[in-house]
Amino acid sequence: MNSGFRRLRLIYALMALVVVGFSACRERTLISSSLSPANDTAGVRADTLSCITHTFYTDDVITSFNASGAYEYQGIGSIVDSFFGTTTASTFFQIANSGGILSIDTSISNHIDSVILTVPYSGFAFGDTANTSLTQSFQVFYLDDTIAYNTIYFPYSNKAINIASPLSDPISVNLHNLKDSVTVAHVNYAPAMRLKLHTHEIMSRLSYAIGVGAASTTSASTAFVEAFKGICVRPSNLLQYNKVLPYFVLNGSDDYTRAGVLVYFHTVTYPDSVQHLAFSHDQSVCAHFNNVTRSYSRYPVNNLFNSTQANDSIIAIQNQPGAAVDLKVYGLLSKIPKDVVINKAELQISLISPLNSSVFFPGDQIYPVGIGSGTFPAGVTAGGEYTVLDRFPLTTTSVYKVLDGTPHTINYGSTGITTYTIGIPREVISSIAAGNDTLHYRIRGTQVLYGAYRLLAAGGNYSDIRYKAKLIVVHSSLKK
Repeated sequence: MNSGFRRLRLIYALMALVVVGFSACRERTLISSSLSPANDTAGVRADTLSCITHTFYTDDVITSFNASGAYEYQGIGSIVDSFFGTTTASTFFQIANSGGILSIDTSISNHIDSVILTVPYSGFAFGDTANTSLTQSFQVFYLDDTIAYNTIYFPYSNKAINIASPLSDPISVNLHNLKDSVTVAHVNYAPAMRLKLHTHEIMSRLSYAIGVGAASTTSASTAFVEAFKGICVRPSNLLQYNKVLPYFVLNGSDDYTRAGVLVYFHTVTYPDSVQHLAFSHDQSVCAHFNNVTRSYSRYPVNNLFNSTQANDSIIAIQNQPGAAVDLKVYGLLSKIPKDVVINKAELQISLISPLNSSVFFPGDQIYPVGIGSGTFPAGVTAGGEYTVLDRFPLTTTSVYKVLDGTPHTINYGSTGITTYTIGIPREVISSIAAGNDTLHYRIRGTQVLYGAYRLLAAGGNYSDIRYKAKLIVVHSSLKK
């Protein structure tokens, strides 16, 4: 897949997040009665097409996504799930000389009170958020390698860090308290994780980068960013796992809503007045990426990845990197009568309640990517990915009123089943018109909160037809 397409696909997913923010689990009947006209000029019928499903592992999400107006979310921490295994997340990012400091003179360097790395909290954490006593130890390191701006990085991307001279000691943080505001000099600021740095280590590197920037004959800001290679924040013990994975935001509007280094100092003239210098992550010049590593070989999800069944009964979905679903629908030409009007076409993927967790909870949306057959859609090679037709036009999120992807409660008599629905009427109509019998999709979680969420659902071979993955096509034919 080319890099341009990867970027576009992520932008579409971010637009979908707007829809997610206003969605919830809604009541819905299997077939809406509103599809049938009030008079009896049309007969409405629903056909159910079976799906073939398999779970696979995917990690091609871009974790260095940078778009004006979009938050740069980063997971930092480690978590263990008894079904899905372990997840470890670290963030790598650059900082800029935010205040355009030309030098750090003795009036400042001799009166530094502390140097703090601040990483604003997003307000979201995945896992056991109700546990008020959970802690995690974090540590800050300087990069021994550079990050390139506008370069694509993935969950498996990594950079060398200076292990010998860490920028901080391991620091224990209460994860539940991350949501609390931060007080600095009697002033409250937005919630953030604040990690105290070793003054000598960080100041020597900042001073060097400031000097390089001041000597630059082109761009002082770019020279500083290149001279100060970057920062890594990660769990201090990569083999110790927790029950919560918190998410942070790198970009913001001021010194306390952007990730960065704050140098607090006082002066001889005003010894009681705390001042600071800011070296913050600037989205316009600073690179970043989230390294997210999964380990699942000793956990039940591995059986789903390595299933040899022709059609799996249980399937799994996580935000990347992680589990996704390969889904095929056969029989469009044989099951759907000719010369009918397609009113509705909806993929349904239903949760198996006993297998899911209130702690490691499912996400608010799943997202389909089409796989070309070589003849459909036109111009897409066999096995190549494409944006589903029901996602167009790309400039609006109103298409999600049909495409959807969110959970609903579908009632079968007295039984309510939580079901993710994906509306694809344009795909079905176009496929039939092209003489194409099979639709092929990869169903993933959203691409914003890397590594979050998980769900276990009924596959195409699940024993209970009410739950099994399926495509329902509602169509009508005019009476003559």
